[in-house]
Amino acid sequence: MIEGSLSNVPLGDVFQLVTGGGKSGVLDVDQDGVRARIYLDQGRVQVAHLRPGVHLGEIMVRMELLTAREVQEIFDRQPHEDAGTPLGLRAVADGLLDEDDLHAALARQAVEVIAELLSWRTGSFSFGERSASASQAPTDRTYDAMTLLMEADALRQELDLGIADPATVYRRVGDPTAHELPEGAWEVLAHVDGFRSARTVASEGDQGEERTLRLLSRLEELGVIEGLPPEVPEPVVLVVSPSNARARLVRLTLQRVGLRPMLFEDGEVALAHLDEARPLAIVVDDREGEGWELVRALRATPGRGHVPAVVLEARPAGWWARLRRPKAHVMRLPFEELALQELVGRLAGRPLA
Repeated sequence: MIEGSLSNVPLGDVFQLVTGGGKSGVLDVDQDGVRARIYLDQGRVQVAHLRPGVHLGEIMVRMELLTAREVQEIFDRQPHEDAGTPLGLRAVADGLLDEDDLHAALARQAVEVIAELLSWRTGSFSFGERSASASQAPTDRTYDAMTLLMEADALRQELDLGIADPATVYRRVGDPTAHELPEGAWEVLAHVDGFRSARTVASEGDQGEERTLRLLSRLEELGVIEGLPPEVPEPVVLVVSPSNARARLVRLTLQRVGLRPMLFEDGEVALAHLDEARPLAIVVDDREGEGWELVRALRATPGRGHVPAVVLEARPAGWWARLRRPKAHVMRLPFEELALQELVGRLAGRPLA
């Protein structure tokens, strides 16, 4: 067992220590309730994931390899929801994507996770044997640890130069052909229209939110685009779900239509943020009735009891249970992206055109 503090040993040094000797096991890194796990086989990376944070299902939706509905349908067929390699392997077995696409998504996830960890200056780490109950199933490929580290470090250095404010709306003002644009900039530029926020533009591509915001910042530095103050603030929508994976899918879906989702795992914490966030709608993921209890508590909240609520429900309830429910819109899981966008957009005052 190797363990220590990131305040004493930087993550880059930890990573090289556990990969340089050809070790196999799991590197755990924790900071303020956020936990990353990197699975290693003979010094090579098998998978890296972060909770709460980006997960494989979300990345595959961003890369347009799977739809949000397909990801959810795989969740429903697993004994325990897992948005990592079990999801990817099931998608391959179902013929929804091929192995090359899966491994491209896994490599991207690893780079994004490691880049995030490189920004951590505090927290703890430990490296030990892989547990027999580990949630991630190995695939038939591994990734060179140093290559991933170098890519992640390059991404981290790029992000540290500054990123765009997610709420800023950009319009084109200069000639992009007059400059040597960074990789991926043309794809981002295609979504700049003078109406959508940087947050919404970032949700349209497959490069990840932070890197897209960095590219927008760079395009502004080059004079290719300019920022405008938003005419109307993006409507805030609270998303409450015990599932990081489903919450991130909802977040991505709503950001694509100009909404600003704020994620909460705990309903009481979400309600405590009502006055600060001033949401125009709330989306609640119901598992065993706790979602409806949250809506009931919302309706009893002075000054905020009128906020429209959408309950994502896995199973239909009987007529007696429906009669006793507080007022809310119900959507069956797995949700359809367009249906959720239309409903929440309308409730939040931003109907789809």
